[in-house]
Amino acid sequence: MLTLNYRAHCQGDIKKYLAHSKNVAGNEDPLFHHLRKVADRAATFAGPFGASKEAELAGLLHDLGKYGELFQARLAGKEHGIDHWSLGAWQALMKYKNHGLASALAIQGHHIGLQKAEKEALAQLNPNRAGSYHPHGLRLSDPDVVRLINRFEDDGLKLPVDITCSIYSGLKAPPATAMLDVRMLYSALVDADFIETEAHFKGEYRESGLSLMPDESLNVLLSYIEVLARKSKAVGLVNRMRSDLLDACLTAAKMPQGLFTLTAPTGSGKTLNMLAFALKHAALHKLQRIIMVIPYLSIIDQTAREYRKVFQKKYSSEDIGKFILEHHSLTGIRNTGDNTSKTIDVDDESIAITRLLAENWDAPLIITTSVQFFESLFSNRPSACRKLHNLAGSVILFDEIQTFPISLAIPSLAVLSRLAEKYRSTIVLSTATQPAFSMLDEPIKLYSPTGWTPAPIVAPQLKLFERIRRTEVEWPLNPGSPLSWAELAHTTTSRDQVLCIVNLKRHAFCLLDELVNLGAEGMFHLSTNMCPAHRQAVLDEVRQRLDNKKPCRLVSTQCIEAGVDVDFPFVLRALAPLDAIAQAAGRCNRNGKESIGQVKVFVPEDEGYP
Repeated sequence: MLTLNYRAHCQGDIKKYLAHSKNVAGNEDPLFHHLRKVADRAATFAGPFGASKEAELAGLLHDLGKYGELFQARLAGKEHGIDHWSLGAWQALMKYKNHGLASALAIQGHHIGLQKAEKEALAQLNPNRAGSYHPHGLRLSDPDVVRLINRFEDDGLKLPVDITCSIYSGLKAPPATAMLDVRMLYSALVDADFIETEAHFKGEYRESGLSLMPDESLNVLLSYIEVLARKSKAVGLVNRMRSDLLDACLTAAKMPQGLFTLTAPTGSGKTLNMLAFALKHAALHKLQRIIMVIPYLSIIDQTAREYRKVFQKKYSSEDIGKFILEHHSLTGIRNTGDNTSKTIDVDDESIAITRLLAENWDAPLIITTSVQFFESLFSNRPSACRKLHNLAGSVILFDEIQTFPISLAIPSLAVLSRLAEKYRSTIVLSTATQPAFSMLDEPIKLYSPTGWTPAPIVAPQLKLFERIRRTEVEWPLNPGSPLSWAELAHTTTSRDQVLCIVNLKRHAFCLLDELVNLGAEGMFHLSTNMCPAHRQAVLDEVRQRLDNKKPCRLVSTQCIEAGVDVDFPFVLRALAPLDAIAQAAGRCNRNGKESIGQVKVFVPEDEGYP
């Protein structure tokens, strides 16, 4: 992965840039060329959200300090620890005042990370500050900004006379609004800088991802869904529900961009239907990217495999990775389909391209984790933030949103609200058990003025939940009388096919020990202690046994409740919050094969919930 840190970047400068280009005959890529290229590319990246002028300014000034004498000595290996960015940030502030503030912050942070937008922090950029103090223990390449600007202009570069700030005019904007606006500009600058530096060393520009082509991709998806419907093992009522949900998604896709919720029962085909919404919405509003954000790696693996099946006839095995890009901690491991895992060869050219695309999400369909998405959104590091400008003009789908930590909801939803308002992003929160985030509208307005008022994709008139009551929940008659593990084991063996979901991993081990003592047949276990490939192997065997009516008793933690496609006739669930009970019920009679599925809630003898 070509991620350049400060030291590596400066080592590259020794080979790449000599500041006084007129004094260096035959230099193929002098500094002013780099500044102009980065400025133009950053302006292009920031153009879709109206910040091209600020991005161009940031690109022109981001390496201004390289015109300094000490940086020349740095190139000759005679100096080290030279700050070549603060002077450009200071010039942006002095010449353009508040209109140059966002550009100054982006310039200041393009090596050291975004810093606080506070007066004291900004004052540290002043080359005339008292003494020789530098917040990072470095030295300025030249304290005379006027001298640097003269050399800059001698190279034929010019700063605009004035600049109208379109994204950040002061320090008093609502926090989420100001934070995101600066980060988007920062992303445009650092990604442009990375790409231009990388192109110099490679001698060519990196390969881009494929185009979304939403109309064509939607036709491929609808054809795939039609084939699935014909082959479906679900009863007619379930298939009609899935068809109605698809129609609702395609109808809602015609609505203006903004915030949406997709609330539908488990087993209703949300994964494919929300993709249909996104593709049609992208076609109508000329959007370039779809980003699927999923909480768990197990669901990511399942979703990615399903999406690859959809488009496998359209794209070759080499190109599918340029269309569907997975970005998470286990991207380098894939299940081969024969219950074994395969570690990717890092020298494989297609994988190398995929890893480059993951650096800045330069692909039409991204599948990533909630952790990756939100950590990037709130990061201050250039390598994490460089992808953010590609969120503009996208459909961002959040699956299984009920897993989102409530403690993080207000700041996170505020930023998503700003993405929809300013950056032409459409946000969809999908689940069978939708959190009441609309109740946070007023608190969110303190951070982002537009608040949180999403539109439902599924109209209440469809009554999807009422139409498809597939389960009956039996609650404990006496919650004060817990069920022992031995009693629970006997209940689990009372039927041939049972799913038992417990709250803690140690509970699963206690129950499994009792099942072993009973000599139970067809026992399986599922938890996050297992790697994704192992969990997938277990689920494949479980599904096969369920289809073939063989004994199958699965003991699992909550990892099975979000998005995992299994269909048990009988489910046992340890007492938990109501949304967890509802999600557990989604694994019972999922395809409507039984007249009614049974969900039994019990109180374990060792109570506990994560």
